Amino acid sequence: MGFFDNLFGSKEKQGLAAPSVKSIVCEPRTIYSPLKGTVKPLSEVSDPVFAEGVMGPGVGIDPQEGKLYAPADGEIVSVFPTGHAVGMKTKDGMEVLLHIGIDTVQLEGDGFKAVVKQGDHVKAGELLVEFDRVKITEKGYQTTTMVLVPNAAELGTMSESRLGPVEAMDKLFDFK
Repeated sequence: MGFFDNLFGSKEKQGLAAPSVKSIVCEPRTIYSPLKGTVKPLSEVSDPVFAEGVMGPGVGIDPQEGKLYAPADGEIVSVFPTGHAVGMKTKDGMEVLLHIGIDTVQLEGDGFKAVVKQGDHVKAGELLVEFDRVKITEKGYQTTTMVLVPNAAELGTMSESRLGPVEAMDKLFDFK
């Protein structure tokens, strides 16, 4: 426990710990589904920047719920001010970008509530962002969520990703 945790109390002691979907033990260099939904190949995502892998390989997930969970244990390295995207880094060096929706930055945060901040350490399954799927869709935006690994070239060979229906914390893919 760090100095500030001792001084102010940890998130858990303050009753502020973000809820988790379920607890898992993470395998090295493995990404788990950050939400419940339907996984599709990144090439089928309607935004060409994501579909062409410019931001790194990964998958798109059409969410069934408005909760985004940590797909691995790690540190939150960035939370976009609009709440629509989160970057994290795992202790084994994977960089993970989670991006909720297509062009949702234009909503300027309307419909998104980040419950983590830069510097937070999270466990797989810990809630990162709540989002209003209905509001986002009603405003004309897709909620397809990208799960990307920008530094994949440094990690080895990526396995085939799981496709189709998925529960939060089901294994998506890994690197060998």
